[in-house]
Amino acid sequence: MAALDLVYNPVSGSFSQSHLDALVSELERQGFVVTPMPTTAEGAQLSGSADLVCVHGGDGTLRDTVQALGERAGETPMCVAPSGTINLVARELGYARKPAAFAADLRAAWERGRDTWVQSPLYRLGEMPIVSCLSIGPDSHAVARVDGKLKQRIGRYAYIVALAQQMRDWPRDTMTIRGELASGEPFEYEAEAAIVSHAALYAGPFQVSPEAALAADSVELITLKRSTRMGTIALSLAVMLRLPVAKLGIAEIRSCRRIEFDRCVTPVQVDGDHMPDCAYAIGPSGMTLSYVV
Repeated sequence: MAALDLVYNPVSGSFSQSHLDALVSELERQGFVVTPMPTTAEGAQLSGSADLVCVHGGDGTLRDTVQALGERAGETPMCVAPSGTINLVARELGYARKPAAFAADLRAAWERGRDTWVQSPLYRLGEMPIVSCLSIGPDSHAVARVDGKLKQRIGRYAYIVALAQQMRDWPRDTMTIRGELASGEPFEYEAEAAIVSHAALYAGPFQVSPEAALAADSVELITLKRSTRMGTIALSLAVMLRLPVAKLGIAEIRSCRRIEFDRCVTPVQVDGDHMPDCAYAIGPSGMTLSYVV
């Protein structure tokens, strides 16, 4: 059976050794040869010889694993055993949380073969892979101020605490955004906040754009021309109530192949994590991720 690298974050607030042990046991029961690979301060570590890489963690750990794979990311099949604070990719793909169900489903998908797996074109912000989403605006400022210890204690609710704190100091910086639509047409306009979504879901079980999907060879650009407190609250409520934000005029949505910013924009939230480095452009990497599901 296939050799499998099982990448996990041992210092994550949601990490459970007993759950990891159960996952390893069930994967081995299904015939996989499992090598547990804990992440380090330098990022994900890989054996380099696995037939399949399984990420036991959230979207941030998945992104770190894709980055560690480098040019092999387009050749190495992957899967996600849900854990971590946010699991947008795992939610969209329907991976089971219980180790026995996950391992049985994975073996069945592996035996069906590559033609049945989900193919996801990989996009990047500069050299940084994007596996689910990014944002620039009040929410990225809130992610930048999330307390790591609090996140370990209360998980995703730490983001709500940070956003509440952000309400006192609300950033509103206008960006000029230009690029190429999925149709090939160029565009250019100004906005104070932007979300770029490649996964169908955003911030949990919510969908901002009906066109967003891992399998799409484009990303959804959702922008607020004026990012006021009330405008952001209106967007959040509309998304939670599953209302069409573009038709209601709350935000603009465009399907894009390339997106550029007129200046270095920081802070940026990528896959739920604060990215302090500066980057100007989002575009296709030329690689496609294969999710075994």
